[in-house]
Amino acid sequence: MSARIVSDNPINPAEKHLAIIQVTRIGDILQTCHAARLLKINHPNIKLTLIARRQFVEPVAFLVNQVFDNVHALDFKKNINLNSGFSGSLLNIKRAMKEVNNVRFSASINLSFSKMSSYLHSVINSEHKIGPHFSVQNQKVIQDKWSQYLYATVMRGDLNPFNLVDLFSNIIGVEKKSTHLSNKEFSKQEKNNLLIHPFASSDKKKWKESKWTEVIYRLLGENEKLTIYITGSSHDQEAYSKIVNVPILEKFKDRIKPFIGHKLSELYQLVDDTFLFVGHDSMVGNLLSFKNIKTVTISLGTVRPLETAPYAINNYVLSPKTSCFPCFPKTKCEFYKCHGDIPYQALVGTINGLLKSNMIDIETFTKEVTPFHLSSVSLNKTSVNRSGQLIFENALEDYIDIKELFQSFYRTIWSYTFSEVDVEINNLNMSDSTKSLVSAHAQTVAHIFELSEFGKKYSRYILEEISNKTPDISKIKGFSKKIDEVDRLLDVLIETSPYIAPIVDYGVVAKSNLYGDNLVQLTESSFYIYQEMANCASIIYEFLSKLNLVKEAPNQINNQNRNNL
Repeated sequence: MSARIVSDNPINPAEKHLAIIQVTRIGDILQTCHAARLLKINHPNIKLTLIARRQFVEPVAFLVNQVFDNVHALDFKKNINLNSGFSGSLLNIKRAMKEVNNVRFSASINLSFSKMSSYLHSVINSEHKIGPHFSVQNQKVIQDKWSQYLYATVMRGDLNPFNLVDLFSNIIGVEKKSTHLSNKEFSKQEKNNLLIHPFASSDKKKWKESKWTEVIYRLLGENEKLTIYITGSSHDQEAYSKIVNVPILEKFKDRIKPFIGHKLSELYQLVDDTFLFVGHDSMVGNLLSFKNIKTVTISLGTVRPLETAPYAINNYVLSPKTSCFPCFPKTKCEFYKCHGDIPYQALVGTINGLLKSNMIDIETFTKEVTPFHLSSVSLNKTSVNRSGQLIFENALEDYIDIKELFQSFYRTIWSYTFSEVDVEINNLNMSDSTKSLVSAHAQTVAHIFELSEFGKKYSRYILEEISNKTPDISKIKGFSKKIDEVDRLLDVLIETSPYIAPIVDYGVVAKSNLYGDNLVQLTESSFYIYQEMANCASIIYEFLSKLNLVKEAPNQINNQNRNNL
């Protein structure tokens, strides 16, 4: 196998040694590599071990081995079987992890959120566990706040404002600066090679072959010196044939080069600064981000553009404005409206601009691509804020929509709440229609604050009753029922206002992982979670008030803000 395996010699106990679990697909492994690389920059003496699935880590071992000191590539089908009940499954996992546990890790970090990875995490020999794992009572436990946030928000909806690399970095505890991403100036010379990856893991995430045929035809006709390489796995050979073996491309056959079924290391070696990469959201863009290759990503279906965009600045992402985008994998869809909402003209115009000067001149771009073809498209450029977080800049519009506004709020609030990192909000320009829509959600924010305050109050009542010499059990049960009512009302509230859902979703996950082993500690933990929810709601209300989108805030919210801001 090509991935390194940890040796049988125990690591020096004086060294800090961390284990990172990432058992999902290649793209997630590459994003984990980015986060691990940043950790190594800050703490070069830390030893890192990656625990991953063999089928996903071996294709990118040439990159993984540059970042991690040791790699354990597990064959799940061969070595791990979860069909033997809990005790039998645990025994299978322990056998597979015997070699891993040759080292006593300072900490283990689970960046996967599956049942399998949680079981693996439970049996790793580590002093501290970060991320999901199972307790001895076979209950899933997520103790750190950033992992709770990821589980609550990323797994539920599309209001997460962080790229997954930044989320992984936050979970690991990486300190970033605005200069940590490459600030390399892309050459402005005209490019003559285009690498296209027109395939994806599901039909929801990729255009039909005929649409790519039209893109290739237009590009080759308008750029005489251009050569197009098409890459994919061996399973994509049939789809490749459908794209290129058509009459209109016959005269361009000598300028279309197949690169199907090759190793990723060979693809990585092929692409240099003379290339522009274009493709659907996939691991190829993330792979090429390590070489700072300019990319254009077409995001469709279930893809959440900011979360999975290649981790580099000055790259472009095209996404549809379709109301149902992004959807969930289980969402049924017959027409794929989001596919049609990105016309091929928008992509061709984007590519032409980048081929010629490595940047998009918006004035020229909007002359070549009509407003009709841009009306249903978002074009974003990756950038980095002062806190070192990857963000999107809208290349076509100065206005932000309601989702972008609330994402800005959450980026600021969660960054400070969990890591005490100050994040500025730069663009708050909204259209009148967006302002009206945002204003309609302000009262829901106030309701969340009020309900969170009730949760705090009844938690406090329980603590006060417990402190009595003779606690009244019936009172404690009554207060507990009131807290249950608060939680049910919060669930109902977000059904009518989904943009507020991340506050409640985080509270639900955090409350299911309360800290403590007795009623007092658990109630205190519950109190602080309601406090965090109330703070979040009050700060959002304050933002909206300063934007003149709400009437005067209730006194209790104003008083709370004076204490928090």
